[in-house]
Amino acid sequence: MSGFKPSLIGLLVLTAACQSGLPERPEQPLVESIPEAPSSADSERDAAVLTRIDVYGASAPDAAGARVVLSFEGAPLFRQKQLPAEGVLPARIAVELEDAVWGDAVPVAQSIERGGLLRVRLATPNPRVVIDLQPGASGRVFYLTDPYRIVVDVTRAGKPLKKRRPLVVLDPGHGGKEPGAANDRYGLVESELALTLAELVAERLGEIMPRARVMLTRSTDVDLSLEARCAVANAVEGDVFVSIHLNASPEPVRKGGITTFVLDTTNDRQALRLAARENGTRVSEVTGIQSLLAKHHRKGQQKESLSLAADIQRNALKSGRTVLPKLADRGVRRAMFYVLVGARMPAVLLEASFLTYEPEARALGTRSYRRALAYGIASGIASYLRDH
Repeated sequence: MSGFKPSLIGLLVLTAACQSGLPERPEQPLVESIPEAPSSADSERDAAVLTRIDVYGASAPDAAGARVVLSFEGAPLFRQKQLPAEGVLPARIAVELEDAVWGDAVPVAQSIERGGLLRVRLATPNPRVVIDLQPGASGRVFYLTDPYRIVVDVTRAGKPLKKRRPLVVLDPGHGGKEPGAANDRYGLVESELALTLAELVAERLGEIMPRARVMLTRSTDVDLSLEARCAVANAVEGDVFVSIHLNASPEPVRKGGITTFVLDTTNDRQALRLAARENGTRVSEVTGIQSLLAKHHRKGQQKESLSLAADIQRNALKSGRTVLPKLADRGVRRAMFYVLVGARMPAVLLEASFLTYEPEARALGTRSYRRALAYGIASGIASYLRDH
């Protein structure tokens, strides 16, 4: 792995205690209610357990928003209500749970007071989680599965944006206990390569676009949840979000190549399997929820995400071919990657090469190929920012 630590680049290292994500403006919530009441058979099942509540993105005093993630053992039914301010009570989002209890380790209340959030608290008599909002803040609710999570994205009250230097958020995929794909023959680990590429991209952006600011979601080999990654980009109001990965397949690969993905539904089996691997879930979970998530989260930024993806794909391929002339173009594609869900800015996921295709695996072991890929990615990001 590269030892480079960019001195002029802001490296943002996240922990499970403080990170974030949010929508751009008040919208209809993704899950307004669960229409079916539990059947008698359902009532006999074990209650779901709320095991933890994590708040992401609220670490900075000026955070643009925050993301609250409720994690469960089991899958509760729930309804969400958006309640206006009443008397001494602030505006609230109430997540009412059915067939659920909370674990002893879950705090009764967490005071936040940043990113549009005042606090998160448990309430009775019916089990519910209440998110108290700061004045003018808004939020929306959706869920992820395997494991089951209810996610509340909060946006603070809007402020006029001042003209500022563009901010690029680079997300090295995996890390910590989730190393991603590997090639033991060549000693390659996806999490290490993704971080190396992100550091080289940051270095190159500093050279070709010195006005740009760059942040990395991680700068060491640490665990970082999928929910936290785009959450930080929202909290710092990033202008683009690029999640960097390496591809792999359990089956023999006849050609490798580079692919850049945007968030959208797909029926492509290969894209579904790849999304399941990167999401840490099953193909059935991706297909079961993708239409709901993609429909509501791609609004307003899908066109720009496609433009960013095209610039990165074209430049990364061109630069990579200076080392591997036959590097395949797998194109700009659509898939249901959880890491992109909720991004308020143009957001893409790049599969920079195949760890399981020997010519690319061999090349990835060389600094010349890693640098060529990184320079191409940086050129693509710079090209997009200059045009927008």
